[in-house]
Amino acid sequence: MLQVLALIGLLLAVVPAPALADGLFVVGRESRSVLEFDAADGSLTRVFAETMDEGFQNPGGIALSPAGGDLYVTSRGSGEIWSYDTPTGDVLSPAVATGLFRPGGCDFDATGAFLYFTDSNNVDSETADAVRRLEIATGLVSAVGTTANADFADVAVSGGFVFATDTDGHRVMRFPISGGPGSSVVGTGLAGPRGLVFRSPTRMLVADTGSDRVLEFVEASGSWSLDRVVVPATSGVGDPCGLAIAPDTTLSVTGCATNDVVQVDLGTLAISPGIAPGAGGLGSPKDAAWSGSTLLVASGLTNQIVYFDASGEPNGIVARGQTTQLDAGFGFSADGARLAVASTAEGDVVELDAETGALLRIFNNACFLPMDVAYGPGADLYVACLGGNEIVRLDGVSGTVHAFVLGGAGGLVAPRTLAFGPNGNLFASSASGEVLEFDGGSGWFIGDFIDSTGNGGGAIDPQGFRFHGDLFYLASEFTD
Repeated sequence: MLQVLALIGLLLAVVPAPALADGLFVVGRESRSVLEFDAADGSLTRVFAETMDEGFQNPGGIALSPAGGDLYVTSRGSGEIWSYDTPTGDVLSPAVATGLFRPGGCDFDATGAFLYFTDSNNVDSETADAVRRLEIATGLVSAVGTTANADFADVAVSGGFVFATDTDGHRVMRFPISGGPGSSVVGTGLAGPRGLVFRSPTRMLVADTGSDRVLEFVEASGSWSLDRVVVPATSGVGDPCGLAIAPDTTLSVTGCATNDVVQVDLGTLAISPGIAPGAGGLGSPKDAAWSGSTLLVASGLTNQIVYFDASGEPNGIVARGQTTQLDAGFGFSADGARLAVASTAEGDVVELDAETGALLRIFNNACFLPMDVAYGPGADLYVACLGGNEIVRLDGVSGTVHAFVLGGAGGLVAPRTLAFGPNGNLFASSASGEVLEFDGGSGWFIGDFIDSTGNGGGAIDPQGFRFHGDLFYLASEFTD
């Protein structure tokens, strides 16, 4: 019964796949959602995953308002700042809709009246960045300071000043919060600083991404100097980038390269695991903030703010940004744990948890017009690229795109569907009327599995197909 439903679905421009347990999964091209139906009676079970059209794109920084506790997220991809209800993760309204280029790290003043943030000045260069502030009550944005040849990554407000890490200049700068000339307060000993937080007015912590360290500086008589290394390069934290002080005064450090969070006892400098790599779909965690006993982490790779409890477990509340449109074919991993969906509209491949629907990661710019995706024998994914007449391989670990079946190889034209067969080879439909077989290891063309005459049964237009045991089911538009 599942196979018959699959063929009907493919002809209706939705792309089903073998379902887990008793569920039948279908992608609706127009709804841009993955839906789950009961395989026995066809009733809708749930919206498994859906496309969101509002919210941030590529979070640059997060901050909680001391006035009302709302969550503010800078959107590097869309040049906006969005606000969310922290307990629920629901969108409140965009605080800034226009006028910014790539806003990054952010921090509130003590009253919550102003949000300070970094922002690139123009689309052509990031070498003249600015520190700006948003007046929450009016929505007005004004410049606090700008510096030539700077690339500001994060800000932190302390007293009457806003401090900013300059990644390109390998320094920390300071500006009066009301605006005025800036000055360098730390000019040596840094290698690509990003995250910044104060544990007291005279103690400043800096995530030095370039050296894989977190450093603490102390102020005395108006001068800042290095006091100690809080997280050494040998700690295993890859590219430390986000910093947050927990309610118990420990330091939370996000690893942008290791996709984790560690906790540091600032008294003993003991480092303990905080959030395991990839937990809750965490990918490239750029920033963090504590809301009571909940740790909020900006996951750049999945375009989400993921919530964790004090033990490091995801607690089910996620503030979501704009997501890749889900509108094309998909496939399950061999163990049934993951589901990959192709986005023809945006050229991406999205990987989801096959039980919960939680976003795991996004393979950006997979190819031109990806139409279907299949997991290989290992962890790699293979994508049918309609626009490039090709099939590409996505490295399942790094996400790197590799050519697999070159454009037009074996006469391949506008592939719509692909799957690995029982013999381990890769099969792909071609708009020229064939189903072609390629070596599953090398991508070399083997031959026509079904030729343009339907192996003598008449001309076909192969749309979707599925292997089921040793049998092969094909949807043919020409023959209905």
